[in-house]
Amino acid sequence: MYRVLGLDWGTRRIGVAVSDDRRGLAVGYAVWPANEAEFLPLLKRAIADEDIGLIVVGYPLTLRGEQGKSTQAVNLFIERLQPLGIPITRADERYTSQEASADLTRIGISQKKQRGKLDMAAAVLLLQSFLDQENRTRQHD
Repeated sequence: MYRVLGLDWGTRRIGVAVSDDRRGLAVGYAVWPANEAEFLPLLKRAIADEDIGLIVVGYPLTLRGEQGKSTQAVNLFIERLQPLGIPITRADERYTSQEASADLTRIGISQKKQRGKLDMAAAVLLLQSFLDQENRTRQHD
């Protein structure tokens, strides 16, 4: 079974998470710079090294569930990933950054020290939510 890579795109950093072999658990993988020249080689290496068969990209819908300026930027990001030949899906990422920040604060990491960690934590939450939904759907089939 292939693994799934979760990406939480931002203008400066991309949080990265990867699933386990059974696609039940998401774990933090990295924080990459958002500069295409820097992240694309890292992404290609991760796809090969981790046997990635699907990429899940956080999709920043508004609170009403509509597209905004951020979703347009993510759509452009996804277009740049298309030539990799790996299927890509969008996943609603509303509240993931807030949840990740609250989780990090709960374990004693101050707001100031969360930079970087927050991006990866948000990617983990995003990917775990996707995996949980995928597994619930699979159980009902």
